[in-house]
Amino acid sequence: MCTDKKTLRGRYLAERASLSAEEKQAIDRGIAQNILQSEFYQQANCIFCYVSTAEEIDTRTVLENALASGRTVCVPLCGKGGSMTARKITALSEMQTGHYGILEPSDTAPEIAPENIDLILAPALSCDRKGYRLGYGGGYYDRWLAGCSGWKVGLCRAALLQDRLPRGPYDIPVDLVVT
Repeated sequence: MCTDKKTLRGRYLAERASLSAEEKQAIDRGIAQNILQSEFYQQANCIFCYVSTAEEIDTRTVLENALASGRTVCVPLCGKGGSMTARKITALSEMQTGHYGILEPSDTAPEIAPENIDLILAPALSCDRKGYRLGYGGGYYDRWLAGCSGWKVGLCRAALLQDRLPRGPYDIPVDLVVT
């Protein structure tokens, strides 16, 4: 097994890029349906969800459903030094392109404390069966997840789910991986 995160990131990014648009769409639709039908989603009043880029697992369906159902919805706002906060949104149109080309809320959007969030949907290039994620290497989510008490859920394409990923002392596992 490769234990170098950088090498694995390159490999998984290439695998992700090799999917056709149709394959990606079908996989993403299936993951969204698994989330929407889950008990943890049905019971959550306050949901934190990443805003996907074109390459990531598409979260638009989940975000739109959560907003339409009247739940409190918050999304990440990345700050300096690897910090991240959860900011409440009431519509996807409130966001603008921010760090790394990712849609983000305004820095004036209300901040939601991590302990008030019932469900956290976190991105991953890959996950392992113990809930450890391989992200992009910035550490934003691991730092932020450390203060969260709600259900932590990683989204991962089934083909990239691994038995074990390399992990460091600051890596925070998710409670559940949805494929």
